[in-house]
This record gives sequence, C-alpha cells and structure tokens, in this order.
Amino acid sequence: MLSKLVRGGIAGSIAFVVANVVSNLLFFQLGKPLLFDPDVQSEKAIAVLFKMEPLPLMFANGPLYMAIAAAIGIAHGLVFTYIEPCLPRHRIKRGAAFAIVLWALMALYFEFHAPFNMFHEPVSLVFLELFFWIIVLMVEGILISLVYGKSRARSE
Repeated sequence: MLSKLVRGGIAGSIAFVVANVVSNLLFFQLGKPLLFDPDVQSEKAIAVLFKMEPLPLMFANGPLYMAIAAAIGIAHGLVFTYIEPCLPRHRIKRGAAFAIVLWALMALYFEFHAPFNMFHEPVSLVFLELFFWIIVLMVEGILISLVYGKSRARSE
C-alpha cells in the first residue's frame, strides 16, 4: 500500500506542477488580452493581480509558489490513489474522469467565490476561465493517471 501512496504522491506532484505551468500560459499569456482588458475586466481583479502590494506569490516568489504547488499536487495524487479503483480502466479515460471530479469540486466553486463574487468579474470571463480550467485539469488528471501507471485494483 505504501508504494501505491508514494506512486500517487509523486504522480500528483509532477502533474500539479505541470498543470500550473499550463495554467499560467493559458491565463496570463494566451488569455491575457481578453482576461485583463481594462475595458472588460473589473478594476478590482486587475488591481489585486497586478497593482496592489504585495503582489500574488506566483509573481513575487515563483520558486516558493511552485514548491507549494508540488505539495498540493501530492494531496491530489493521494486522492487519486484513493478513488482510482472507482475510475475507468483506460489510463486516459481514468485521468479525464479524475479531471472532471477536480473541475466540479474545485473550479466551479473557485470561479464563483473569487473572480465572480469577490472581484466582480464579468460572467463572460468566468465562463472563459472555466473553459481554461477544463484544459488545465485535463492535463493534471491525465498526467497523474499516466505517471501513476497500472491500476491497483485490476490489470490494464
């Protein structure tokens, strides 16, 4: 059992760090012209992300941010290990199913609570971000599943 937990923790850590890189590319590179257009985006969201001190940790101390991301990834990997026997057999489908669980439990609440509720972000941008989260979490889920490898409950 310990080897399965270690395997899941390592897979989660790797996958979460990679997903964070994908997230930053989607939200702060590809999506930047839309998500941070001052004519569309709320002033509050732009101020919190780019103007108010202290700046978010991901901008102010990237290595620390990524180290914390790796630790959170371990938790995601352990959850994956726990629910993995209930997920589909095929590794890609198994990872996609885990991504859907993450999206439903994390992204929906986060987008409602922070960008929409706290920062008064327009609904159209919330929907764009929810789409980006699908991509990010698919990367994470599928990568966890691939790195984790064979199912613990049955052979693939």
